[in-house]
Amino acid sequence: MAARRLRVLRTVGAIGTAAVVVLVGLLVPLDTQAQSGTLRIGAVQGNVPTPGLDAFAQQREVLHNHAQGTLALLDRVEPGELDLVVWPENGTDVDPQVDDAAAREIDDAARAVGAPMLVGTVEYPETGGRYNTAVLWEPGTGVTAKYSKQHPAPFAEYIPLREWVRPFSSAVDLVRNDMIAGTEVGVVPLASERLGRTVPIGDVICFEVAYDTLVRDSVRAGAEVVMVQTNNASFGYTDESTQQLAMSKLRAIELGRTTVQISTVGVSAIISPNGAVTEQTGLFTAEQMVDTVPLRTSWTPATALGVWPAWIADALAVVVVLAGTVGAWRVRRADRPDPAT
Repeated sequence: MAARRLRVLRTVGAIGTAAVVVLVGLLVPLDTQAQSGTLRIGAVQGNVPTPGLDAFAQQREVLHNHAQGTLALLDRVEPGELDLVVWPENGTDVDPQVDDAAAREIDDAARAVGAPMLVGTVEYPETGGRYNTAVLWEPGTGVTAKYSKQHPAPFAEYIPLREWVRPFSSAVDLVRNDMIAGTEVGVVPLASERLGRTVPIGDVICFEVAYDTLVRDSVRAGAEVVMVQTNNASFGYTDESTQQLAMSKLRAIELGRTTVQISTVGVSAIISPNGAVTEQTGLFTAEQMVDTVPLRTSWTPATALGVWPAWIADALAVVVVLAGTVGAWRVRRADRPDPAT
């Protein structure tokens, strides 16, 4: 009987705890109001020739798709109305910093819409390797700021212990040029003539959105809005892009920032600071999104506390396990209650 009563108490306690968590969550307002102005943002999903691993075999066609998508924004806005245009990760795998034709096509698009563009591209340093980079392109000027991915994906963007792994699979050689990790926090300074100030734009690339520390660091460094530039083409018609969108929704709520997930192929979306999607695209389509989003400067509890709640929960879990182990060790087997009764 004692064991049964204990199980009932545990169940009631668990239900009560869950109810308290839900009620507390309902009492915490998720503010979506602008605190430092707004930005008019256009986001371009250009699509690729074919889904799968060969999606970027035609690099210039992908670049052209995104340039044409940028011009298509003019069906919804007048030139000069946008504060920023955002392209996805790998929007151009031809580096416009070294390729004149790519630079001309990007600059022509930026001049046409009359707005700076945050463009996903790649860089190949002379020392070897490559960077997964976003560059801020000002019309008529070129690159004025950049961010390089801090957390490349192992066994996808670089191969750790390549010589040790090769005997198990020759597929490691599909990644011929290892990606290098960037070292700077994901904040890109956008000089806004309309607002008369520089707006810090938070930026993470692809699955960096899964690492709350990286996104939180950008907000702590001043980001008033967050961009998630991603490329989902290699995953084909799977749920990967919608799973990533769920992560972006969580970051928007967690950090209290409008979050724009822009993909080469979708699903792309504009997410309010309370997690509500205001605009969303389909998968493997060429589409554009336009929205005026609030800029916010306040910190949520998650932004302020950082990893401390998780560390405290982990420590409590360890204490509970150790206490249970010690308690069970101290009770003689013959004295333990029968769980079947």
